[in-house]
Amino acid sequence: MANPMEMYIWFHDAILRELAGVEDAARNLNREKSDEIEEFGEHISWFHSVTKEHERAEETILFPALEGRYTKVAASYEFDHDYFEPNYFGEINACVEALSRAHDNDERIAQATRIHRQSVALNEVMRLHITKENELLLPVIGSEFNVDEQIDIATRMGALFDPKLIGEVSVWMYRGQNGSDRENFLRFLIRALPDEAFGKLAGVLSGIGPATEWASFESRIPELRRN
Repeated sequence: MANPMEMYIWFHDAILRELAGVEDAARNLNREKSDEIEEFGEHISWFHSVTKEHERAEETILFPALEGRYTKVAASYEFDHDYFEPNYFGEINACVEALSRAHDNDERIAQATRIHRQSVALNEVMRLHITKENELLLPVIGSEFNVDEQIDIATRMGALFDPKLIGEVSVWMYRGQNGSDRENFLRFLIRALPDEAFGKLAGVLSGIGPATEWASFESRIPELRRN
């Protein structure tokens, strides 16, 4: 594994793309359509569950490992996590529920406006948090832990993820990447997943994007032709 923490970067990139998408969806949310409001709320809840799993893996595996060698760092990142939940995700969820119940037009306008504002705020604070982790935390991991130790950290973080979410998250990450990143991501998944699990996932991923793209991947990645 050339870069044991590459999945960490890909996950962060996917979160950043999703945050931008959430902000855009909130800006264009039709406050008159109950099905659109419900769909937005369900997607926010799903995204929240994904970020919470990621944060749990960091707080359970990564941060304690860091504290053993590079103290007084993890607390500031954990504070960010705790701050996201009630002040941004929680507020958006509450506003979505209030909007879905609103009958007065002024109330619908007020709640839709709050949803957009909180989505903008969520995008900004999480983007800053992820940038700090990418620019400040990951170099420390690279300097303090050798490759085998990084592999162990990455493996244990992945093992904590809810199995029900792994397939959904992999598809979500793959869908948002460009061709070269998709190929690198596939190579990572081949190394990281059991053959059977990867085979099932590859069947789904092959249907995303143009057929010529997957064919080009198969020409360069022999493992894909066996699935």
